[in-house]
Amino acid sequence: MQLGRFLIMETNRSEPIRKLGMGNNFAGGDQSKQPWQRFMGAVTSALRAPNWTLPIVEQVRIHYDGPLSDSAVQTTFNATIDPFGSNRNSPPPGASAVETTMAEPGKFQTHVLVLALGWHCTPEPMVFTAKGNAFLTPSSAVAAPVSPDAFSSQDNTGVTGPLGVAANGELPAWLDWGGWQENAFYHMAHGYNLVWQMGNRTMLLNDSLRNTMYVPSNAQTGSASSSEQDITWYARLTNTYYRSATLGVAPTYIFLPLERTRIGNFTLVPTGSTNTAGLSVFRPTRAYETIGATYGGMGIRQALAGNEEFRRLKMPFLMKPGVPIGLRADVALNNSNDVAEMQQWLAASYASAGGTSFGVPAVMSVDQFITAGVGVAAGGAVGMEPSLDSTVAAQPITTFQQRVGFKGGSWKLAAIIKGFELTDAQAEFLKDENVQASLASCGCQTAQ
Repeated sequence: MQLGRFLIMETNRSEPIRKLGMGNNFAGGDQSKQPWQRFMGAVTSALRAPNWTLPIVEQVRIHYDGPLSDSAVQTTFNATIDPFGSNRNSPPPGASAVETTMAEPGKFQTHVLVLALGWHCTPEPMVFTAKGNAFLTPSSAVAAPVSPDAFSSQDNTGVTGPLGVAANGELPAWLDWGGWQENAFYHMAHGYNLVWQMGNRTMLLNDSLRNTMYVPSNAQTGSASSSEQDITWYARLTNTYYRSATLGVAPTYIFLPLERTRIGNFTLVPTGSTNTAGLSVFRPTRAYETIGATYGGMGIRQALAGNEEFRRLKMPFLMKPGVPIGLRADVALNNSNDVAEMQQWLAASYASAGGTSFGVPAVMSVDQFITAGVGVAAGGAVGMEPSLDSTVAAQPITTFQQRVGFKGGSWKLAAIIKGFELTDAQAEFLKDENVQASLASCGCQTAQ
């Protein structure tokens, strides 16, 4: 019946049930069916739905602000990687925080019907490598030394020299922003198996982590781009991190961006000295204040092509409350090489278990039998370069063979489970033979 602009709804008050709002839901549903049938209908519907419609997401995400100390790598990234075992009140060594949805580490408080899981590694959204110099870490405010794109060992002999630093107080260096994280994730994916253990001998899952690991894209879909980024802020973040207590030792050097370019050698007279041939001369430049950065990273996601954000289980699994989840990554049999490379990329010193530590920051030459320090001795016709003197003369120029490696950028590691939180009554449904038969017939069989 219509009255004016309003429509009066007439209902049959003899109906035993009236549906309001969205109608059926997980707890109610069609009251003409048995409770377990309504429960089965909700589960079957959810299994056919996209991942993002599943009701709960339980996760543990560990935050790291940079590379790790050798001991932190050996503690957390060795034979086993176990994010679910991490505690928010006492993060793993080297971690800045543990973000978790769980009240107790590694355990559910209610019954959970697990339908999907994930292993997420999140690197910096862009990568670049910046050339620079390593300057002996000052303990108080000092004037910045000359930081050129190239210099010789003759320049690095004292504060009166062309660099204005103490003897050997400056060395060539580089800053790797973000790229080292993706290299570590690549070797993690291939060096570990994702293991889901229940009890002493029951393995619900045991295959290569490469089949599950997900690295989110940081570029536009199907593309990457490059752009100029300032270097000063990233150098400041890196130096602050290396100075913090996270790495366990005071850094030997800090990173300096380049601000001069070398134009050649000249005969100069350092203060209090006589004429010295072959010293470098530099021209100020701002060409190095920005660095070409690649958005979207190095392509680690393409190396894991085919993996979705969440791995759907072929067979749902009912987890009881208070029982350890048991999902972790274990070293794959006979794959110590990938694990060692992962550890080297994660460590500030580039060290793996039992490997060589190059210090913090890492100071290294290109081979164990290439001597650190200057190259071939000056003299004769070795390493000659024409001078800029009015009377041009060739001068022997020697260079430093070691380089100092800095790593910058934050990253995250997360283990995730998706599914349903069940009441005790709903969990009891799964013990019913009718429910188990229905699960099997709909292709969503559950484990006992």
